[in-house]
Amino acid sequence: MTGQINILDDSARLILHRTPRDDIKKGITVMDTGEGVRLVDKEGNGYLDMEAGITRPVHIGYGRQEVARAAYDQMCKLHYVTPCGFANEPAMNLADLLAEITPEAINRFTFEGSGSEAVDSAMKLAKHYHYFNGNKACYKVISRKGAYHGVNGYGVRALGTVMPMRQIMEPVAPGAVFVESPYCYRCAYGLVYPDCDLKCAKDIERTIEFEDPELISAFIGEPIMQGFGACAPPKEYWPIVREICSKYDILLIIDEVICGFGRTGKMFGVEHFEIQPDLMTMAKGITSGYMPLGAVGCTDKVMAPVENFFHLHTYGNHPVSCAAGLKNIEILQNENLVQNSREMGNYFLDGLKSLEHHPIVGEVRGTGLWLGLDFTSDKKIRAPFPLQRMNNIITRAKQLGVLFKTMGFALEFAPPLIITKKDIDEALEVLERCISEEEKEMSI
Repeated sequence: MTGQINILDDSARLILHRTPRDDIKKGITVMDTGEGVRLVDKEGNGYLDMEAGITRPVHIGYGRQEVARAAYDQMCKLHYVTPCGFANEPAMNLADLLAEITPEAINRFTFEGSGSEAVDSAMKLAKHYHYFNGNKACYKVISRKGAYHGVNGYGVRALGTVMPMRQIMEPVAPGAVFVESPYCYRCAYGLVYPDCDLKCAKDIERTIEFEDPELISAFIGEPIMQGFGACAPPKEYWPIVREICSKYDILLIIDEVICGFGRTGKMFGVEHFEIQPDLMTMAKGITSGYMPLGAVGCTDKVMAPVENFFHLHTYGNHPVSCAAGLKNIEILQNENLVQNSREMGNYFLDGLKSLEHHPIVGEVRGTGLWLGLDFTSDKKIRAPFPLQRMNNIITRAKQLGVLFKTMGFALEFAPPLIITKKDIDEALEVLERCISEEEKEMSI
């Protein structure tokens, strides 16, 4: 296929990720340019991007030439060197910078090509820790129902949502153990916070005892979960989990792939809960998507027994990606984008709460610039909302020039951290219109 391509259809040679064949047959939008918080497709249609590239990495916005220049300069100087037996300056500098901005005890880092690879590597590091400490049988990892931790190797076994992505690949590596999530709006136990006494957290210990503590390597969790749509747990949740993990010498992996680098109004999501992880995974906002990069951070405790990290990805510690990461974080800090995420997130949350009068809007929630509208077909019993109905809202919004996405039974919002009140007002106006039109179609 040659020449200008305005729409991708079923004749295209490009294979898309997680895109139904029926959608491809109807025609897929081909994006062409981006500037600030806006995208333009090949047909000239403009969009306000309320999802920071849909998978949410574009924290500093589109079109930042400073990052492109940093990557270009590093390519000209040294575009590649192996991560095995050799080091490079950008990777070393980025590790030093991350040691300054991550939770205090996280001070050792390795770099990968994506968040999925970072999760995979974190689980391998946890296994190394136990192995070199003499516990060679330790292999199980506890994850949560509704969790998303990428789709690589060890990571896919911890996938607690988007079920076909795990089920199609089964049998996967053994050792996945799932516990309930702190999804208070639709509690799996049918309880109500705070009278629930944090059963979802305290039941983890019962699961550990059942599975045998000596076989459990790590507990992995996002500080704020994406699977239900920007779902933050009660403030007591993570301290309880931390205490349980410490009791059994189970390493706590906090997955900051989405939450990290300002998305939640703090540099890292875990800062909202004031706990100390043993390992952290990072990606997305680390380069704002300008170059592929994931990272794993860990404590001295984790690395102390490890004589050799028996692991290798060709593009690990990649100097160009690390150079882009350094410049990206510099922009985040110099332009106070973490603070802007907090302020604009509060403004956006107030605007979304004005939609609670709609019969189909069940719960409004958000932390920083990561927010969600959980829809329901019955507010009294919090019944799930038909996915096709939410997709209708998304389609209407796209036709009006605003990009939203679904997550669970919610619409999720995660715009670039440079967003302004004017942009948010535009998105809210379109969202109000689309919800009203869907309710009218449903005769509500």
